[in-house]
Amino acid sequence: MIIKFFNTGTGKSKSAIGYLLSTKDSDGKIREPSPEIFYGDKKLTAELIDSNTNKFKYTSGVIAFRDNEKPTTAQLNKIVKDFYQTFCPGLGPDRVNMFIVKHQDKGNTELHFLVPMLDLKTMKSFNLSPPGRHSQQLAKDFSAIWNDNLGYAQVVEDPFKIIFSQFDKKVPNGERIKKIKERVSQSISKAIRNGTLKNRDDFTNFLESRGCEITRKGKEYISVKFPGEKKAIKFKGPAFSANADYQSLAKTANQQMNNTTLDPIQKVKALTRMAETVSFRLNFNKSRYTAKKRRPDPNKNLLKPRVKIKPTIGQKAKISSPPVKEINLNSIKSENPTTSIFGKLISGTKGSQNAKSPLSDRKKSSGAVAGVAKSLAGLQVQIDSAHADLANAQTIEERIAAEYKLISLMVQKNKLLDELEQAKIAELNQSQSSRRSRPKP
Repeated sequence: MIIKFFNTGTGKSKSAIGYLLSTKDSDGKIREPSPEIFYGDKKLTAELIDSNTNKFKYTSGVIAFRDNEKPTTAQLNKIVKDFYQTFCPGLGPDRVNMFIVKHQDKGNTELHFLVPMLDLKTMKSFNLSPPGRHSQQLAKDFSAIWNDNLGYAQVVEDPFKIIFSQFDKKVPNGERIKKIKERVSQSISKAIRNGTLKNRDDFTNFLESRGCEITRKGKEYISVKFPGEKKAIKFKGPAFSANADYQSLAKTANQQMNNTTLDPIQKVKALTRMAETVSFRLNFNKSRYTAKKRRPDPNKNLLKPRVKIKPTIGQKAKISSPPVKEINLNSIKSENPTTSIFGKLISGTKGSQNAKSPLSDRKKSSGAVAGVAKSLAGLQVQIDSAHADLANAQTIEERIAAEYKLISLMVQKNKLLDELEQAKIAELNQSQSSRRSRPKP
């Protein structure tokens, strides 16, 4: 078993979901058996991706097994559950949406996952696999532990491929250059194993024949200037030392690749690294995705204007509070969980539930801020209730309905927050205008 993450998606969901569920593979061959939805709801995942206004909209990847590895459905369910706990600690299925499709057309089992880059409670951006070596190592350790648990052979990378993949990273980008880099790395590994390259001198001669320039040689390093580069790049390690014996290195590399089981020390190291990374992610998630508690405002329920208006001579000041319009929370509920509530709400045709009068009229009222704030308080009660419904859902139908309800309420909340900000600005402008236009006695 191995886990691989693909490049972060920036486009719409149609192409990604279409590929996962297509009856044909990328080469146009019929998939037999056809793809099978293993977990999630494609419509909900699609709407979360397509409604995301951020540049990066989803993460995708695959949990792949070898041809001789035949995991049961129960084992796959345990792997997915552990995948959530490891890569989204503190959040889980009720906060991170995931769509998983099982492919078996190549003779092996593959779980392709698609994850919208959103935390459903706060609607903040969430990345299942942030860049960096810690994320890469977490995926390797997760695979190693599960391979050990299921009795599968470990996935061991070719040490030579790891060493000489540095050339892939250092040479300039570009499709043509990329192919050259890959061929150079493969050629080096193959030449060492078949005995063509026996020492560092053979290796440097090999590079020079490919257009590279060796600018400096030390006891434990060499500096290589690649074609098209202005500066040389320094490489250190056993393969680049003056007394390197490539045949001995090849023998050691082959022994490592033949070691397909985890010894107790390797297992403890992998579990320790995983625990440290998961703990770091858990603390980060708690800090980023936990709503901060606010102190109660003693004037929250008072509908008095904050700006005192002095009456002009010979007139009495008339201060009246506009009627507060409450949000109709019952109208948000979904009759049918497969109906695209989220799409209707974000279309902007109806606006928020409490905005029955035009926003321009609401801005003119000094009580608009209090009205929207009261609606937000009522809406938060419904959001908390929706989270409880989602956590207590027993069937897939109940879960989908709860997810739709929660998402629609969060969209509603975001709209109200925007209106609250605009109302505050309008109220401030109104008070400043009142001061400037006040007649002198």
